[in-house]
Amino acid sequence: MPSQPPEPTPATPATPAHPAAAHGSDRELRADARRNRERVLRTAQRLFATEGLGVSLDEIARRAGVGPGTVHRHFPAKEALYLAVATDQFRRLVAEAEALTATGDPAALFTLLSEMMATGAENVAVKSALAAAEYDLRTSAPDVAADLTRHVAALLDRAHAAGAVRPDLTVDEVMALVAGAFAAIRHAGAETSRERSAHIAQLILDGLRPR
Repeated sequence: MPSQPPEPTPATPATPAHPAAAHGSDRELRADARRNRERVLRTAQRLFATEGLGVSLDEIARRAGVGPGTVHRHFPAKEALYLAVATDQFRRLVAEAEALTATGDPAALFTLLSEMMATGAENVAVKSALAAAEYDLRTSAPDVAADLTRHVAALLDRAHAAGAVRPDLTVDEVMALVAGAFAAIRHAGAETSRERSAHIAQLILDGLRPR
């Protein structure tokens, strides 16, 4: 009896395209989560500066146009949001410092320090809350703090070379004066007034110029 021909092996079904689509969806979800987080940070920074630290997480969510769960998922406690707001401001200052470094302007140091003082004045309540909770940005976000100090040092070196600042000024003294400016602005009750805080900052910066 003749042997039967072997049955054809079933073709392996093509792999569905769902995994690729899933990866794309994951990327979209991650991008959407980043956008929501940025929106929450911007809103929180503005509300803390204008309305104080008593603003609830749910109110921040409402003003940011996201669900309360989004805020609580990213920031389970107020302190986590304070730290994120302060760290984000540091990162924005680092980005500005990088742009100023690229200009070659000898007076760029004063531009950066003015912005640092203004930003610090707007966030002085957040910084005080972090200090009360025993948070220190230099240890909580050491890379960002170090980057900012490094850029300030580079701009200070350029200003020294151009004779735009006192020759005896060091980067440690510059950073100390910036921190002192926050205290002066708060003591004057000028945190919510860009004009008044800028005037106080200018008085301090004038002391850095050559005699």
